[in-house]
Amino acid sequence: MPTSKEHLLRIAFEEIYHNGYAATSVDKILKKANMNKGSMYHFFKSKKELVLAVIDERVKNYIEDKYSVLLKVENNICEALMDLIKERNSFDFSCGCKLNNLVQELSPKDSDFKIALERVYIKFESIIEEVLNKAVANNEITHSDTKALSMYVVASIEGCLGTAKKSQDGTYFHTCISQLEYFLNTLKK
Repeated sequence: MPTSKEHLLRIAFEEIYHNGYAATSVDKILKKANMNKGSMYHFFKSKKELVLAVIDERVKNYIEDKYSVLLKVENNICEALMDLIKERNSFDFSCGCKLNNLVQELSPKDSDFKIALERVYIKFESIIEEVLNKAVANNEITHSDTKALSMYVVASIEGCLGTAKKSQDGTYFHTCISQLEYFLNTLKK
C-alpha cells in the first residue's frame, strides 16, 4: 500500500503529465488525491517543491527502472537497446514523453527545475553510455565517443517521441526511431 506521500506524488505526476505544470493547481491535485492542504504541506512547502520531488522520485526512477535493465544484457546489446526503445505498447503518444514535456515547459522558466531535469537527462545518458561502452567492449560496435553517442541516442528517443506527439500517432515514432536503428547498425563490426 503506497504511503500518503507516494500517493500524492503519483497523482501530481499524472495531473502534470496530462495537463502541464501551469494548468495544474494544488487544489486539483489534492482533490484527485482525496487529501487536504495540511496533508500536502506536511510533506511539501509549495507546488514547486512537490514537482521537484516528482522529478527526483517519479521521473528519475521511471528512467532508471526502464533503461537500467539493459545493463544486465551481455550480448547483442544494440539489438536489446533498440527493442527496449521501440517497446511502446502502453505509451500515450497524444500526451508525449513525461520527461520531455517537463523539460519543454519548466526548464526555461526556473533554474531549480532546469537543474533537476538536467540531472534526470544526465542519468538517462549515463545509463545509455554504459550500455554503449559494453557494446564497444564486446566488439559489437565501433565508436570512440560513447558519451556523445549516448546524448545522440537520448536526443533521438525524445525527438521521435515529440514527432509522434505532434502528429498524435505512434507510427511516426516508429518511422523516426527506425533511423536511429539504421545508424546504430552502421556502427556494427
